[in-house]
Amino acid sequence: MTRRLQLLLLASAALGAPKPPPPPRGRRRRIPAWLASGSTEGLKATVEGREAAIERILSPQDDLLLLLVLDMADDIARIDAARQAAISAIEQLPPNAWLGVFSAQDGLRVLADPSPDRSAAISAIQSAPTTGRAGFLETVDPAARLAASLAHKAPVRTAVLFLTDSEISNYREDFTNPVINYSDTRDLSRRFPDALVREKSARLAASLAPSDAPVFAVHLAFRRDRLNEAYQTGIQQIVEATGGQAWFCRNLTEIPEAVAAAFDRIRSMFAIDLRLPDGLPKNVTLQLSGPGAGLQYRNRLAAQVWSHD
Repeated sequence: MTRRLQLLLLASAALGAPKPPPPPRGRRRRIPAWLASGSTEGLKATVEGREAAIERILSPQDDLLLLLVLDMADDIARIDAARQAAISAIEQLPPNAWLGVFSAQDGLRVLADPSPDRSAAISAIQSAPTTGRAGFLETVDPAARLAASLAHKAPVRTAVLFLTDSEISNYREDFTNPVINYSDTRDLSRRFPDALVREKSARLAASLAPSDAPVFAVHLAFRRDRLNEAYQTGIQQIVEATGGQAWFCRNLTEIPEAVAAAFDRIRSMFAIDLRLPDGLPKNVTLQLSGPGAGLQYRNRLAAQVWSHD
């Protein structure tokens, strides 16, 4: 694991560096999947009706790298519930699971380097800041890019999990007042005040669609006003674009169950590396099939991605 640790630490340190140019485009995709049968025997993949070669399958018994991002700055009771649930889940992770802890306040910051050391991760969670601005929309892209770059460097399953209580009015960018012309009564932003939130979410979802690392999110405080409902819909749209999943907690008692479900979902994930055929459109339909597999996966994905080489 020494060489992998060096790669992980270098990638973590790079968070504070200027963004490098994008890696060359490739024709491989990594697909997160869940198989009820637990068997990959006879598994086949087709993209736009054409066969895609399965180059490698990583199972729940293979190494896992999880980047846990904390974006919590609201109700301390909900934060404490999420912390305790996360610590409990971390203590149950298998020995071959590595965990890095990050903060989303003031950009993506490393609180604990990726490591199998549970005590370091738990200490980082317990001492993480609980004040500041919301950070999900600002940090989900760099977090996904980091996880994807690590997936390209080592044969490990990678995923990102956000624990967030973010509220749309708590961002530095003002998403609550998109009106462009106050004197124009026909300005459609007056009728659709959530348009800016929806546009931001759609752009992020499109940007993250080529990512080979799924993003998951547990939102601790479901809100019912129009802007926050649009924001929460956007969170779901963004994570599903990566093959991940979101959970929204309507009360305090739902938080432990949601956090446990997120960790279980990540632990049970398969990672299927495909070689895509040439001549595909930008966005394609994927079909995985296998006898008795009971497959769950995303069937729409971007064909153009970063190279794994």
